[in-house]
Amino acid sequence: MADDLGGDVFEIDVNLDRELATAIVLVNSHVPTLAEFPLLLTWDEVSGWALRIETDGHGDTAVLEFMGEDILPDPARVEQFLLEATNGQNPGMVAAPAFRFPNAQDDLERRLAEFCE
Repeated sequence: MADDLGGDVFEIDVNLDRELATAIVLVNSHVPTLAEFPLLLTWDEVSGWALRIETDGHGDTAVLEFMGEDILPDPARVEQFLLEATNGQNPGMVAAPAFRFPNAQDDLERRLAEFCE
């Protein structure tokens, strides 16, 4: 995934040890109307990908929009989502999708393993 974003990735944090699996990708790009705020591309096992801004310099964030579509979309689609947002479009949805419950007994682990290959 990070390879698909190229030089736009500043930092990545993945946490699989908590109750909710998450990934946070701090990117170098900004949303035009909020250029002073750091932009993050985040993923969690319930809502999938979202765009957030860091609001206070201490890690607090606010959601701008959720990608929707699928819990694990093709990495090229995630890249397109980020690109559209940084070009001033609103490619996502405001309401958080609920693709699954945390720790649900489904095929997410298998899909994540394929995603990481």
